Amino acid sequence: MVPSKLIRHLKTKHSPYSGKNKDFFQRILSQNKKQKHFMKSTFTVSEKAVEASYHVAKLIARQKKPHNIGEELIKPACLEVVGLMLGQKEAEEVRKVSLSAETIKRRIGDMSEDLLETLLNKLKTSGKFSLQTDETTDIKKQAQLLAVVRFVDDNAIAEEYLFCIELPERTTGQDIFRVTNEFFTANGIYWSDCINLCTDGASAMLGKGKGFATLAKQQNPAIQVTHCCIHREALMTKVLPEELSKAIKPALTL
Repeated sequence: MVPSKLIRHLKTKHSPYSGKNKDFFQRILSQNKKQKHFMKSTFTVSEKAVEASYHVAKLIARQKKPHNIGEELIKPACLEVVGLMLGQKEAEEVRKVSLSAETIKRRIGDMSEDLLETLLNKLKTSGKFSLQTDETTDIKKQAQLLAVVRFVDDNAIAEEYLFCIELPERTTGQDIFRVTNEFFTANGIYWSDCINLCTDGASAMLGKGKGFATLAKQQNPAIQVTHCCIHREALMTKVLPEELSKAIKPALTL
């Protein structure tokens, strides 16, 4: 823009500054640059604090510790260590990391959803997969349905945990199929892509009329049903002679 138009713009749009000298505008420019640098630095620290919070949440989840341990033990310990080793200024930066029980719970939930989304994308890219399911009971005597999938991922066989869903009513083959089918439908997984189903020998799984495997084959008759090898080994150990049983049981617990 030509100088004459700049002067006209200054007098018409910013008349309070039209009488100011060059030093005034240079000072304003310097202040704006400092403020921009401060905002960028603050935003970077905030990003690092969130990232650190996720890392701590991952450690808590892996160690199966209560969520409140972050705020009650981990954060105070970090403040003490950083304060003594690096100084109180650095310790104040650590204080910005949110480790409350609710935050840890939310972080773990976010990571779980991200892992599931990544796994589902790999399943859909692979096209075909095999499914292994088992029903178990937790410490509260509540039935839980676990599922593991195997598929080809980058020319290698991958085996990943798919879900663990509470069975709210009974543990019949129909209930197990309903829970699994609802998960498949909600996440865009098709029975036509399942080529193998591995279960134990329970009637709820292999029953001819209403077993889980029977209902799954109604959705895709091409599914091959196999008996879990680990379950066969567990059954075998029940009838082994005592001298052989002592040798093989430690191996089964690894």
